Amino acid sequence: MTPDDSCAAVIATALRNGLDPRGAVLLQAGPHHTWRLPRSGAVAKVWAPGTAVEAAVRDTRIAKWLLNNGIRTPRPAGNSTYPLTHSGRYHLQVSFCEDLGDRPCGPGDLADVLRRLHALPVPKGLGLTRFDPCRDLAGRIRGLRPGTLAPDQERHLRAVLADTRTAWRTAPWDPPCVIHGDATPSNCLMTEHGPALIDFERAATGPSQWDQAAAAWARDAFGTPPERYEEFARAYGHDVTATDAYCMMTPVFGIAAWLYAAEHARTEPDLQDEADRRLATILTDPLPPAPWGWLPASRAAAQATT
Repeated sequence: MTPDDSCAAVIATALRNGLDPRGAVLLQAGPHHTWRLPRSGAVAKVWAPGTAVEAAVRDTRIAKWLLNNGIRTPRPAGNSTYPLTHSGRYHLQVSFCEDLGDRPCGPGDLADVLRRLHALPVPKGLGLTRFDPCRDLAGRIRGLRPGTLAPDQERHLRAVLADTRTAWRTAPWDPPCVIHGDATPSNCLMTEHGPALIDFERAATGPSQWDQAAAAWARDAFGTPPERYEEFARAYGHDVTATDAYCMMTPVFGIAAWLYAAEHARTEPDLQDEADRRLATILTDPLPPAPWGWLPASRAAAQATT
């Protein structure tokens, strides 16, 4: 899916949804594309080709459930509260929600909203699956373009993933709750009314430790200031890095972060060096001590062009 493909889908479905698509701005072009519609105060998400209708609908159901339980999130925008379909070169699903801006929240605010999310009873009828990151990673590895991995790298990576899968099944997890699944600061926006969660494609039922660990992972892999994780842990009321579960999650986070860079390098070649750096780290046995000195995607791309 190219930006031209997703733009055509946004224009066609926005008009059907009572929204003005003029001046649409591409915010993100990964597997899914996100567009800002400034004349409508809305954001459009064009789901990757092949995304099941139910997956896009589930995102909206989760948002409604959160709003009903006092957790801020973008409300559906336009005449339809559910995704609209567009058939061009691809059959695409397009979701619309209100635009809450792009100001990420601080670590304490993120911890607070996650703590409230994790405290909610697990609902029925949202289509939430049981969180299984190893299964998701294996599927994404299979979907990589041929030649991304050398044969020996692929064998090593699959061995790491197999060991991680075994450890995951026996780890001392907290009782399952609703987790965000991708609890980064970019997925929690600060609004005039407080923090708001966005992007629920990885939401599931699983251990709260996964969401808690994301802040510590940013410190260990990318070298974010330790004070940010300390603020997060104080606000949440728990230091997940003091548990055995955190050590077990490190390889999972590492493979996921490498996959992100490898997948985006298809359309952003400047990220290839960073993808190679991440792969070399996670294939090191034993894993090197933190911090790993990885670069966030935006900084890696900027550095490659200077």
